[in-house]
Amino acid sequence: MLAVGSIAQDIYVPEALSGKFTQTREIKDAGITLKSEGVFSIHKAKGIKWTVEKPFQQTIVINPEAVVEGGEVAKQMASIMGGLLIQDLDALQKFFVVKRTIKGNGFEINLKTTDETIAKIFSEIYIKGRKYVDIAILYNPQGDKTTINFSNLRESAEDF
Repeated sequence: MLAVGSIAQDIYVPEALSGKFTQTREIKDAGITLKSEGVFSIHKAKGIKWTVEKPFQQTIVINPEAVVEGGEVAKQMASIMGGLLIQDLDALQKFFVVKRTIKGNGFEINLKTTDETIAKIFSEIYIKGRKYVDIAILYNPQGDKTTINFSNLRESAEDF
């Protein structure tokens, strides 16, 4: 079990995690909702592989060696998504004020943006889970809301 500071007491941080996701994005100004689903793998040393399977096929791989299109912001996004999925509060505290609470046999983490660059993308993030993250809700400054539900989670990244 790895812990980061006093906020992260008793948080289990796996080296690798993979599973399925369903993502719903509500675009406030347009009044539309977009839905996608797929699979993901994250490995602390190797990076993130995010594969959308529906409504179309697309794979995004971000790793430490890759030259990431989008430069520093894309690298920060990879760090944030990785931090969310494996509950790496050390990575998240670089960009957010982190508030973690224990509720029953689960946890909730609220993140308020402190980084000016990230604040243009996310205003707030809420995650909830038991051992792993079950749901992440991301809010952007324009009022859009993205909800990501995770399932079939396992501690491996064999498809990386």
